[in-house]
Amino acid sequence: MQRLRDRIRVWLVEGLPKWAEAALQPLNRWQMMVMVVCLFLLYVPLITMRVTAWEQGAVAIVFIALGVTLVRLESDQPDSATSESLHLFLLTLSSLMTLRYLYYRTTYTLNFDGVLNSVFTLLLYVAELYAIATLFLSYFQTLKIRDRTPVSLTPIPVKDWLKVDIYIPTYNEDVEIVRKTVLGAIAIDYPPEKKRSTF
Repeated sequence: MQRLRDRIRVWLVEGLPKWAEAALQPLNRWQMMVMVVCLFLLYVPLITMRVTAWEQGAVAIVFIALGVTLVRLESDQPDSATSESLHLFLLTLSSLMTLRYLYYRTTYTLNFDGVLNSVFTLLLYVAELYAIATLFLSYFQTLKIRDRTPVSLTPIPVKDWLKVDIYIPTYNEDVEIVRKTVLGAIAIDYPPEKKRSTF
């Protein structure tokens, strides 16, 4: 059983990303766009397929287990390219499940029987659309994370360093949270005469 797990892990972590990269490398931008559209069209039956509650439960368990496994594999990867491939695969799975939920929510659960039901149904639906839009925005922000190397200030004399203002915007925050934030701002490794904290 352990050998099978190791083989699956090697295939997921090394084999699949390398195969996908080799297959996609010769494509230009337009060919890539056509492929993305074709993949989305293949998504449509997976999103719209109606299944029983037991089948949906089984699919949910499989996807949760696969997601947990991929998150662990991604966090264990020292190689950034492999980690990025696993991250993209996770985003794809999550997008599929989110769009499936949105389709189900749109086609089967909206209740327009009466004015009050319609108002609250639309309010909740718009809130869910906002949450889904925020989710996809976060996906877009984490598609390709750049590894930036910090710039060393040691060659520059301290007197030539820039002055910085550290703003801590707060409103009705718990004192403990503000205290930790302030202590963190004070502890920033920067000359005290060159920084100023403002609340």
